[in-house]
Amino acid sequence: MKSVYCVVALIGLLTAPAAMAEQFVAQLETSFKGANARLLDSLQVVELDAFEHDGKHYYVIEAPDEAYVKAYFFALGLRPTGLHLLDADWNAPGLADLSLENRLLFLKPTPCDFCLS
Repeated sequence: MKSVYCVVALIGLLTAPAAMAEQFVAQLETSFKGANARLLDSLQVVELDAFEHDGKHYYVIEAPDEAYVKAYFFALGLRPTGLHLLDADWNAPGLADLSLENRLLFLKPTPCDFCLS
């Protein structure tokens, strides 16, 4: 019975109403050190995480919408190979406690007119 409550609590956390900003995961061919604070402030973008998995580089960012994400990568001179929208908060308890492979299951591919592929 206790496991049922844990599952229900996890579902509640993952389906909670989203804040004003959305979280995106961009896939890049190479790594980079991130943007400077002035650029992040002006674009209202927050860099949440960066990691490599199976030879691919991923960057988790939070932005008001996809237009801000596009401006962010344009300002950096980078073109992602793919863009994903997160259905849950990347750093929230529950999702943050999962293995990386399981966290990647929450990525939802989104159309990206500024991506390479």
